[in-house]
Amino acid sequence: MEPLYVLFLWHMHQPFYKNLRTNQYLLPWVLLHGTKDYLDMLLIAQPFDTIRQNFNLVPSLIVQIMDYANGTAEDIHFSLFKKPAAALRLEEKVFILKNFFNSNWDNMIRPFSRYFELLKKRGFYYREGDLFRIAEGFTEEELRDLQVLFFLSWIDPYFFEENGNLRYLKAKGKFFSEEDKTIIEEAQKEIIKRILPTYKRLNDDGKIELTTSPFYHPIIPLLIDTSIAKDSSPDISFPKKGFSHREDAKAQIVKAKELFFEVFGFYPRGMWPPEGSVSYDACLLYSEEGIEWLATDEGILFKTLRMDLTRSALGKEVYSDLLYRPYLFESEEKRLILLFRDKVLSDLISFHYAKLDPKEAVSDFLRRLRKIRDCVEGKVRNPCVLIAMDGENAWEFYKNDGRDFLMFLYEAISKEKYLVSSTVSSYLDNFSDYETLNNIYPGSWIDSNFKIWIGHPEDNLAWELLSKTRDFLESQDRERRNTLAWESMYISQGSDWNWWFGDEHSSENDEVFDFLFRENLSNVYRFLGVEPPNELSIPIITEEREIRPKYEPTAFIYPKIDGQVTNYFEWLGSGYFESWAKGVAMHEPSHLMRKLYFGFNDKSFFIRVDVDRKFLQEESDMVFEVSLIGKETITILYHTQEERIEAPFPAKAAFSDCLEVEIPKEALGSVDRVLFWCTLKLKNLTCDRIPKKGYIRARVPDEKFEAEMWYV
Repeated sequence: MEPLYVLFLWHMHQPFYKNLRTNQYLLPWVLLHGTKDYLDMLLIAQPFDTIRQNFNLVPSLIVQIMDYANGTAEDIHFSLFKKPAAALRLEEKVFILKNFFNSNWDNMIRPFSRYFELLKKRGFYYREGDLFRIAEGFTEEELRDLQVLFFLSWIDPYFFEENGNLRYLKAKGKFFSEEDKTIIEEAQKEIIKRILPTYKRLNDDGKIELTTSPFYHPIIPLLIDTSIAKDSSPDISFPKKGFSHREDAKAQIVKAKELFFEVFGFYPRGMWPPEGSVSYDACLLYSEEGIEWLATDEGILFKTLRMDLTRSALGKEVYSDLLYRPYLFESEEKRLILLFRDKVLSDLISFHYAKLDPKEAVSDFLRRLRKIRDCVEGKVRNPCVLIAMDGENAWEFYKNDGRDFLMFLYEAISKEKYLVSSTVSSYLDNFSDYETLNNIYPGSWIDSNFKIWIGHPEDNLAWELLSKTRDFLESQDRERRNTLAWESMYISQGSDWNWWFGDEHSSENDEVFDFLFRENLSNVYRFLGVEPPNELSIPIITEEREIRPKYEPTAFIYPKIDGQVTNYFEWLGSGYFESWAKGVAMHEPSHLMRKLYFGFNDKSFFIRVDVDRKFLQEESDMVFEVSLIGKETITILYHTQEERIEAPFPAKAAFSDCLEVEIPKEALGSVDRVLFWCTLKLKNLTCDRIPKKGYIRARVPDEKFEAEMWYV
């Protein structure tokens, strides 16, 4: 039996949070992930001699790590951490109360009892205007504890074992002094300074392979020509003015290679294209610039081969031997090796295994690897499975920051006779049995298209502003002598800004991302000595926007309104929306209202909201407010303590494990769609909403609905 080569590719990425004009960092995620993820991910694997891994470091992350390592990063959050609690102004206290609970509540706040106590005092949810009143109720001592505990919670447990001073702070737990802050500051400096040298040393030792991405993580196919999005989404709506600058795409790749060489002393052989996004022209460009291999998603392969195959992490297990081998992209005398990740295995680690016992999760992972090995036996010589995923955001959802899972995983693979952990390039050096691809389906790792970044009115407006600014820059500085103006343009081309535009994703930092995108474009004008146009001062993200559910209803439903999921089938066929689903939101806290289901039958409209009871155990007097816009605007209130519903028509509601509501279809009026959202109030204060912004649109089924859905 031939061994199966296991290729782990951990993608380490952060957008560029620094404003080039002010030199201020508006978000702290490079520092926080720097002390929690980038170094310990390397160190955890060190005891296992046979484990080889691949790490992709995006240049926009590398330069920010260097800023923090050199002590030149001006971080707003860190500055407020260092400021004596007694000297904090009211608006600074409000900023701290709003931002210093941005840790995973279960795995990073609960383990520190004082931190959780302060969270409860602040309130799990609040209205923005309430924070000034809440801040006045926090003592100097409490604020200092919050300053310390936020940054302490973002230091990986691994480093507490190395550092006795960190153990002292954890044991102390509360009533910290201003001097205690220096322990955290010194630990942060030590960890951050070790990151890049450790990556270089382990690469030189052959334990890992380092790769990179285009500099500011842009969607290269869209930079080359936004019209490529039509190929995978023919019905997509486009910006009024498209974007087509292959020279910028090339500059992003060349700049990345040069920085990589400057930091690590060699050029990367491979790249992870941002968001796994590829196209025919993009592959040609990567090849022209000397890149030997790219990694992308299995969906791209299946669509390129015209295979009707979609796999899901939690669906029926399906395997295809075509996935577990590299391919040679060959066109116009250009050659590039393409590897396609196993989406199921990657997503299981990213989004699902955190909910399982680590040994149980590893056992399932090994079982699936053995099935892959059996699937390719006799069909592929030297088969490989690529597991490519975000290397930083998943672990805060795991107990012990994922260390237990990773240790068990590496140990299990080390002991498995027919599994070989490998770097990509060393594997490719011994592979010769390539199948050739003369074309590639254009798309990304999300649904094999580009809809996350183009097509929604907010996305399209962003492209129009980008294109307009790019044209102005070209007209003023065709020779590209104004390096700061051009750098601001390249920063504006990053994928992360449009990630948060549109109706797919949302986070606590939406407004900051919106501001940073427009500020980077504004800086292009400022560095050219010109006042930015007024349109760049207007937010792109709108509050009242339609939010797309994850699934639309596919069948009539007949749930019993008792506040419980009586059986699996009563909501089968309903529409579904998850509030800031894990893996797509950024550093979300927990949410009281997490999931929403909705659907119809011929007489009624139904809504179900699943709540997080862990944070509602002591609450009995809650009010759910369901708002609907049909022919008219309708508000329904359900008082949990009195089990009483207020509605302008006969309606039913119940709350126990979840909220269930039934609304007569005729009450909506003769409409073909209804807009709705749900709000939770405690003590007359709004404390959560699903969706967070805007509304969900539901199609009101007509008499043909069931017949149409029968064939779906």
